[in-house]
Order: sequence, then C-alpha cells, then structure tokens
Amino acid sequence: MEFLRTTFRNILFLIFIGVSHASTSANCSCGYIDDQGHVWRESIVTNFTKTSGALAALGNDWIVSTDNEVQSSPATANIQYVTANVLDHNSVLGIQASAYTSGSSNVDCGEIFTERSDILYGTFRMRASVPSVPGVVFGFFSYESDTQEQDIEFLSSGSDSQQHVQYTNQPGTVSGKVDEDSYRDVDVESANFTTFGEHRFDWLKTATEYYYNSNLTATITKNVPTSASEIVVNVWSNGDPEFSQGPPTSNAIASVEYVNLYFNSTSLSEAKFIETCSGAGNIARCTI
Repeated sequence: MEFLRTTFRNILFLIFIGVSHASTSANCSCGYIDDQGHVWRESIVTNFTKTSGALAALGNDWIVSTDNEVQSSPATANIQYVTANVLDHNSVLGIQASAYTSGSSNVDCGEIFTERSDILYGTFRMRASVPSVPGVVFGFFSYESDTQEQDIEFLSSGSDSQQHVQYTNQPGTVSGKVDEDSYRDVDVESANFTTFGEHRFDWLKTATEYYYNSNLTATITKNVPTSASEIVVNVWSNGDPEFSQGPPTSNAIASVEYVNLYFNSTSLSEAKFIETCSGAGNIARCTI
C-alpha cells in the first residue's frame, strides 16, 4: 500500500513540476523572510476562508487521501481516509474523523497532504481549532518516512486536551520508552486549542522549533529530518487506548482557516533562486 501511495505521489509531482515550477509568486521572486531572519525560496499559501469555498482552495497544491492504514494491537480499528471527510465546514476547511460504527473494522478519517514531496526545511503554519470530541488525534506534520517525520499532534481525550500538545521528531521512542530528547509533551496554560490559533513548526538544519501564536513553545535538536518531505494535515483514530483512545462516538471535526508553507526544496537550487531574484531586479524579500 505504501509503495503504491508513494508511486502515485511521485507521478503527480512529476506532472506538477512539468506544468508549473514552484509556488513563488512574481512579487516574491527574492523569497520570504520570517520573524527569525530565515529566508525561504518558495511558498504554498492556502486560505480556506475564500468565498469560492474551502475545497476549491485545495487547488493543485493539496491531495485528499484515500489510504487505508492497517493497525495492530492495541489499536481496535484500522484508519480509512475518505474524501467525504475533507469538507467545506462553517466557511473553513473541515477535516473529520467520523463517529465509529460498532463492529466496523475501520474508522473513517480525513487527511490532506501536499502534492509536492520535495520540501526541505522551512516554516510551516496552520491556523486551526482542535476537535472537542474525545478519541481522536489532530496532526500537522512533515513526512517522508516513520524516521523522517516531525509532528504537531493534539489528542482530544483527557481533561487538559484544550491546552495540551505533543511535539515529536520521529522516532519518539528508544527501546520502547519515550525519548525525552526527541519528544515534548507541552501544556500551554494560556491556550484553548478548541478556538482558532496558529500552530507552527520551523524545520531548520539543526533543530525543529515549535510555536503557538508566534510564541516558541519547544525546540528539539534530535532526529531533525534531512530528507525532502511532504506536509500533512489529518484527523484520525484507531481506538488505541494508549494514544488516540476512542474511537469517537460522534463526528470529530478540526476546522482549518489557513495553511501557509514557506520553504526550500530540492527542485529549486540556491543558484537558480539567485538567478531568478537577479532577473526580478533583486527586489526586497517578502516579510512573513
């Protein structure tokens, strides 16, 4: 299944770069500078509040997953991503894990991922609200493999779920135990994640920096990915009593206002970027 999924993505990516290289707009040809002074060459900026609708905003930049992920014990159900669980919802994008049907082998879940899998370093930002229904995981992360992954994950079960977030540079365990050098379990006391806020990770060469509403909440220097990746947003449950819990007894929906990605890639070299910037007259970088 993973081979087919990867092959499908690679074919789509080759088509994509053949039609249109990079998402750098003409007036940002010299890149983007963030609040930490880092310069990024390209962008994928997706506003899900446009009048054309959230699904239309996915455009050619995002793919809606239809994968089936078979789970093992102690999970009690498989994860089935379905297109119907990525939807227009209250004037933003809804990503949903459906109410579980007793006796079913699957939980219907929702996921989007970037059409591009050549992303290597950047600042990645999502303004969203976390599901309040217990028994699901809401994730925003980069992914190339299970050992080349950096995660922001919200678990909707638990008394402190509204201000609780987990940050992980995978793998987050060593010999079956939590690796405190690659994992952070954070309570943001001032937060209520079920209301809209901006969740962000900055993927640097030597560290992953995690933010909430522009405030640095964690820095992880271990297991920083080095491979080009895609960016993923999902809501899922597999009934694992040790993690997601659930499955949910009613629909659990994350609401996403925007996902803004500013990044470098393996497809646009520094030399080509400098040439493009020069051709644009070495204009000022766009501030983000």
